[in-house]
Amino acid sequence: MSADSYVVRLLQQLIRIPTVNPPGEHYAEMADVLRDELEAIGLDVQVIRVPDELVEKIHPWARGYPRYIVLARLGEDRPVLHFNGHYDVVPPGQGWTRDPFDPVIEDGKLYGRGASDMKGGIAAIIAAVRSLIEEGWRPRQGSLELSFTPDEETGGETGVGYMLEEGLVLPDYAVVAEPSTTYKIWIGSRGAVWMNVHVYGRQAHGSAPWLGLNAFEAMVEIAHRIIHEYKPRLAERKTDLPMDDPRAASPTITIGGEVEGGAKTNVVPGYYRFSIDRRLIPGEDPDKVEEELRSFIMEAAQGLIEKGYRVEVETTGKAAATSIPPDHPFVDTVAEAVREATGIEPARTICIGGLDTRYFQERGIPAVTYGPGALDAAHMPDEYIPLDELERAVKAYRLLIRRILD
Repeated sequence: MSADSYVVRLLQQLIRIPTVNPPGEHYAEMADVLRDELEAIGLDVQVIRVPDELVEKIHPWARGYPRYIVLARLGEDRPVLHFNGHYDVVPPGQGWTRDPFDPVIEDGKLYGRGASDMKGGIAAIIAAVRSLIEEGWRPRQGSLELSFTPDEETGGETGVGYMLEEGLVLPDYAVVAEPSTTYKIWIGSRGAVWMNVHVYGRQAHGSAPWLGLNAFEAMVEIAHRIIHEYKPRLAERKTDLPMDDPRAASPTITIGGEVEGGAKTNVVPGYYRFSIDRRLIPGEDPDKVEEELRSFIMEAAQGLIEKGYRVEVETTGKAAATSIPPDHPFVDTVAEAVREATGIEPARTICIGGLDTRYFQERGIPAVTYGPGALDAAHMPDEYIPLDELERAVKAYRLLIRRILD
């Protein structure tokens, strides 16, 4: 693929817009660019602003940063084939050897924040549709629908979740262009329950610790119980579904991703908080997992509470694990398109992370995740996408569109 091809130039343009989330910067600029590009290739386009009050209720830190959904359509009636991509990116972080928002091409790779996750997928979708329209193609049956949404990186409730909840779209089939790589079709994703455990003790001078209740020590006791009693239980649970990494076939738990508390070296800490990231496998109910964890923590804290500590458990996020069968007819159709377009027989696996695809699958919409990228690059410094991944994705999308809508 040439460095000056349409899909490469479009991706560079998208990367230059630093749509960092949180808090959600430059979303309006991105919506304008996408609208103009989609209208230029002949699609009917709407830009919908997600209600500010909803955004601020879910993400109080997002006040003053509006959210926009860009919808584009071609054709009428059913079936509706829907392609989705999220345009927000995580903060650059440290360790870059290049400007994260000034994309460059080196050795067949395009570097920049969002190159793989997932502005590369957005560029490939638009390039595929543009090339078909330039050839004079129109749907012979049904319609093609595209959506570009915010906030996947913060859970998707104010992006794809809102779009589907409000009935802005109701497709028959959906493809989310997250970077599965063009060698894999993700048929589902693991879920998650996120929590904070708040431990309140009593602050005192470090020279007289008997006057206080050390919240750090209490936190450590609870964490020890989670590590040595709760965590081993998870290894006993396992799904037989094909996971992207076999080690993800059992639920996992990560504690301490965030830790907050303490005041000074010579102060007995009166408060500490630590986070919990509990990943779900297909078949687990997020409500039951939440209750299971909450009950375990409060039982583990009972002796501390009797000593005067206060322990509170706060749920900060919850998402179901979802999937469709590996032999679902739509999965077969996508695999056939990939095979014919690229010569690759794609694996059919479940993503170990969370995806916006779940919002479609929860509503019974056959949906898969298939998109270009490099799995070892997402969220990393010097994020990149191989140019040949873009080329293969464009070919696969073109053929899938024609298989469904011709």
